[in-house]
Amino acid sequence: MMDGLGIEPVDEDLAFKLVQLCNAQTGRPLTDDELRLIGGYPRELALLFPGQLDD
Repeated sequence: MMDGLGIEPVDEDLAFKLVQLCNAQTGRPLTDDELRLIGGYPRELALLFPGQLDD
């Protein structure tokens, strides 16, 4: 998912779930900057979606 951008997610599982959730909510592919943000700060961004992620 993020390999093409050279992103090594802090928590790959959580980052993947966030990307899926954001794609579903926006109805469009995420931008490179959005993917970088999710890859670097998945735990912080997960706080924006209480009860919507398993973690």
